[in-house]
Formats: sequence, structure tokens, C-alpha cells
Amino acid sequence: MQENDLSGDFEGFLNTVTDVPASPSLHPVDINEAGITNQQTYIKIKDINGNGTEKPILCNIEIGVSLEGHRGIHMSRCEEVLFDLNQQTHNSLDDFAIAMAREIRKKQESKGCIVKVNGIYLHDRSTRVTQRTSQDKIYLLSEAESNDNGESVQTGVRAFNINACPCTRAYTKYSSIPELQEAGFNHEQIKKILNIVITGSHTQRGTISVIIDKTDPEITVGEIYKVIDDSAHLVYELLKRPDEHELVARALNNPQFTEDVAREVVLRTFNRFQEVSLDDTKIDVESILQDSIHIHDVRTKINTTFGKIRESIKNETH
Repeated sequence: MQENDLSGDFEGFLNTVTDVPASPSLHPVDINEAGITNQQTYIKIKDINGNGTEKPILCNIEIGVSLEGHRGIHMSRCEEVLFDLNQQTHNSLDDFAIAMAREIRKKQESKGCIVKVNGIYLHDRSTRVTQRTSQDKIYLLSEAESNDNGESVQTGVRAFNINACPCTRAYTKYSSIPELQEAGFNHEQIKKILNIVITGSHTQRGTISVIIDKTDPEITVGEIYKVIDDSAHLVYELLKRPDEHELVARALNNPQFTEDVAREVVLRTFNRFQEVSLDDTKIDVESILQDSIHIHDVRTKINTTFGKIRESIKNETH
């Protein structure tokens, strides 16, 4: 538009000259991810127990698109997609994440888009003894990608658990032998006593995270949560005294290192999903404990594939 024509389509003129993101990049360097992070909003999804009820979850969202020539992204288009999708109810957080990646990629005219979502979910479950309903906070994790090669999703759960240290438990158990001998108990009696009494150890609360390639609809956060619950001692918000005793006794009778937890979760996840997964299906498991007798925390992480797990099991049986 010429300077003397500014009285014409001035709005069109402004739209053209101010669309800086669409202008050529200042340097010929492609960008892998450009976008927003620490965006929080509520998303409505179906209950992970599969009962069809709707639950709002507070999500922290990260969005990134690739740039192969444009100077920048149109930031408002990310928000437009987000605020449209958060008005809808989604079957899962994964469905929301892949819908976000797909629509933002289209609006940004990009070759690829990645959306990462971390949602706080209140999970209803019954305590093991009194059968009271406890609403326990867990995190639902989803990472979706849409690009020229197609679409993919990684899904997962982070839950809270309690661990008892196996080392201290063993030491405490056998350190009482001299006193039992002095009290007049013989070897067989001492052995019987030690097998009955719950031996103390230091305990600590931690988190377990599982993220897996969603290669089949059967791989859901609800099923992943069940695997974690079977593998470790998950804590509850609501516990009556019998429930407290059951949880603590269970943790002391089956003490676990972070290494034990991570391996147990990996193996049980493999057993649960091996029929619907491929050899290159990736699984990441992380166990972190806030150690109660040290200032530091402890951490174990396993990054592997179903093919590698299958090979390890095969080698072990030979």
C-alpha cells in the first residue's frame, strides 16, 4: 500500500505489516520447538476407572511447534485452540493432547507440533481394610506429537508411595538375636519369633512415574495405575487405624529399594501390555524417595523397550 493510500483499507494494511511472525527468519536456522510453557487450565476428562463420569483436572501445558523459515509462531493461535478444547469433555488426557497438537500444527502451518500435559487428578479408591473412599492425588502425564510422519502419544501416571528400607529392616531383625538368646530362647524359637514379629525400619514417601508409548487403545492411565498399585505400596489421603496398620505392616514386610520398585513396575507393565505392544514400544519408569535419614533424596530411572525386556527375560530363563 502506498503512503497516499493509507486512507483506504487501513485495517488490512495493519494486519499485513504487523504479521511479524510470518516474516522470514533473521537467520537460516531451523527451530525444533517454539511455543509456550507453564500454561495452566482446567481440562474435563472421563474418570480413569471407566465409569463414564466427568472430572475436571488442573493441567500444566507445554506447546512447541517447529519453525523452518518463519520468524516466529502466532502465539494467540495456541491459546485459541486451547480455550476451544478446554470447553469440551475428552475421553482421556491423551485425546486432548493429540487434538491440541493436531490443531495447533494446522493453525501454525508447521511441520510438527509437540504438546506435553501434566494434570492433577483426584483418584477415588477404597482403603484395603475399612473400605473407606479416599480421594488420592495423582498426576496424569501425556505427550502428543503431530508431524509429517503421523501422530504419536506417550501416556503415563505419577503416584505417591511409601518405602521401607530393606537394609535397616534386616539389621534390626537380626540384631535382637543376642537378647533373645539371653532370655532363654533356643535357635528354633528365635527363628519362629523373628518370622512372626514385624521388624522396624526407616520409611519414606516417594513418587513413581511411568510413561509408555500408547501403541494400543488398551494402554490407558487407569491400567497403568493398577500396575503401579500392584508393584508398590501406594499411600492414601484417608486412612483409619486398621488401614494405617495394614499399609505400614505391608511396607515393612515387603521392604523395597527404589531399584526394586523401578524393576517391579517395568516387569509388571511388560506383563500387562506385552500382547498389545511392539518391540520398539518405549517405557520410562522413575522412582524417587525423600529419604528420611539422609539429607539427600534417592532416585532410580529405567529407560527401555518391550523388546529389550523380552530379551532379558528370555536370557534369564536359559
